[in-house]
Amino acid sequence: MEEKKFWQPPRAGKVTPVVPPVDPADVEGATMPKEPLPVFVQLDYDNGETHEVPAFAYGWTRVHVLVSVSWPMEYYEGRKQVWVEASRVRRRRLDQSVP
Repeated sequence: MEEKKFWQPPRAGKVTPVVPPVDPADVEGATMPKEPLPVFVQLDYDNGETHEVPAFAYGWTRVHVLVSVSWPMEYYEGRKQVWVEASRVRRRRLDQSVP
């Protein structure tokens, strides 16, 4: 008898960013702006690829930046805040003509 294959959630085919944990002492005393800043961040994914994706910076230190990025969830694309190395982040401009 053939083994029955169960349905898998959409996440099964998606790659997930790999973000190493940051020591809380490294982010102590971080600067937090009133409004998040638009940035691009380079993320490494579990399939070995690296992509630059749009994000928002919510805080930073000399070494790390707290960014909010799209994150694959079980049934939808969510957002997650992660600390990344500052060298992986660069500023971007938002198009002010778009309402």
